[in-house]
Amino acid sequence: MNLNYNKNKIQMKRNNYLLPLIAILVIGSSCNNLDYKKTKSGLLYKIIHTPESKTSPVVAGNVLKLFYNQKLNDSLLQGNYGKMPSYVTVEANPGNVYNPSEIFTKLHKGDSAISVLLVDSLLRKGLMPQLPPFMKKGDRVIISFKVADVFTSDSLVKIDTDKEMAIEMDRQQKQNEIEKIKEDKEMQDWLAKKGISAQRAPKGTFVHIQEAGTGMAVDSGKTVTIKYTGKKLADEQVFQSNSYTFVVGVGQAIGGWDDGLKFFKKGGKGTLYVPGVLAYGANPPQGSPFKPYEALIFDVEVTDVKDTPAQQTAPPVKLDTTQRKK
Repeated sequence: MNLNYNKNKIQMKRNNYLLPLIAILVIGSSCNNLDYKKTKSGLLYKIIHTPESKTSPVVAGNVLKLFYNQKLNDSLLQGNYGKMPSYVTVEANPGNVYNPSEIFTKLHKGDSAISVLLVDSLLRKGLMPQLPPFMKKGDRVIISFKVADVFTSDSLVKIDTDKEMAIEMDRQQKQNEIEKIKEDKEMQDWLAKKGISAQRAPKGTFVHIQEAGTGMAVDSGKTVTIKYTGKKLADEQVFQSNSYTFVVGVGQAIGGWDDGLKFFKKGGKGTLYVPGVLAYGANPPQGSPFKPYEALIFDVEVTDVKDTPAQQTAPPVKLDTTQRKK
């Protein structure tokens, strides 16, 4: 589990940001193949031109700014319309890769496209080692996307990504504020139903104090060591027990810890009830067992509190996401 979390930081690598375009997605058999063209690899595709797409065609080296939708049969799996766009560099010769990159050089700015992949073909070509439990033979994959812009240089891409990232951060901040109000009420209702007495920390973590402790107080800038057992609020099942040493208030732990541990001194024991917005927010670490905005419980014991040496630059500590109980 990675306790180094900064929900306002968006990680993006331009050339790899469009992972969904090479993912496995399914739609039902309602597509009419007669309306589609076919690439050398057998990919079915359709390009929809619009009045604004009267520009030069896309060439190798261009960077496409894309919005996409992904469906499994008639159910939307994911998409980024209204969110951070995807950026992908056009390859000179992608080969018979059986994914939408084959048709990029057929596009113009403003074009939309639909590409359909047959699950049977993905299996036959070895692009899908085995069927996921939610798929079956005969299913189809559909990826629809729109070319919002085409860039000819990295400098133009940077200008646009910086602009879009600022918009996305503002969107996430507003989403977090909405989620925070909702979660605050849900947490209070849950605690009341369980008959748990807890104090609300300044940012929204609820703290049940078993023993306040008698040593040095936990505060921003102090180095703290805690023993903890983490549970999901939804089912109260333990996902990890461990110990952790970190500097409070510098982003080395989730916000709920920085918020709630200040109620304790060295030797203190209690429980932190952390709303999802102060845990891992909308984007839990990849490979973690958490859903977006999942509320968590931590039984904690503060085993040490000490002053942090001046100008100490302790790197964020990453805990094994595969670890559960210890």
